[in-house]
Amino acid sequence: MQKKFLAASVLLVASLGYLVSSSLTASTMKAVPVKELRAADAKPNSFVGQKLRAVGFVGSAKPKNTLENTEKGAVKTVHFEVVEGDAKLLVSYANTLPDTFRAGGPVQVDGTYTEAGKIRADHVLTKCPSKYEEGEAAKKKEGYDSKKTQSAKNSGTNATNANAMGANAQGQSRS
Repeated sequence: MQKKFLAASVLLVASLGYLVSSSLTASTMKAVPVKELRAADAKPNSFVGQKLRAVGFVGSAKPKNTLENTEKGAVKTVHFEVVEGDAKLLVSYANTLPDTFRAGGPVQVDGTYTEAGKIRADHVLTKCPSKYEEGEAAKKKEGYDSKKTQSAKNSGTNATNANAMGANAQGQSRS
């Protein structure tokens, strides 16, 4: 009886370990800068056929919408470029672009690298640079926020002083 329980426990733990490791492998993608991706195209260890995350900046060319015929019928596909320096990557994405998508903005594209210089995206992720960059805009904002905070502190002090003065005036009028 104990041997059966031990065998079942070992089998259960091994199965659980396999499920965890396979789900981690499937959900993690290698983040590859566009320059590195394009440089590997000329080498035998190209990324063609692999699922990956391409990292770069949205190109200056306006995204183009096309209708493509698939097994599911006609699908609206957006085509745009992701760039890093001189390196360019053409992206096909069959979904709506994020609201923060803009030329020159940082972008991450998850998908399959179908051929040299082309990726079929499953997900497009953009960031609002003002939240992530250290720069003049952030410094100006911090300066504004500290002035605003100081102003609020002063207002609170002034209100406290006014309340105290009002209390003194009421105390004097009662006497």
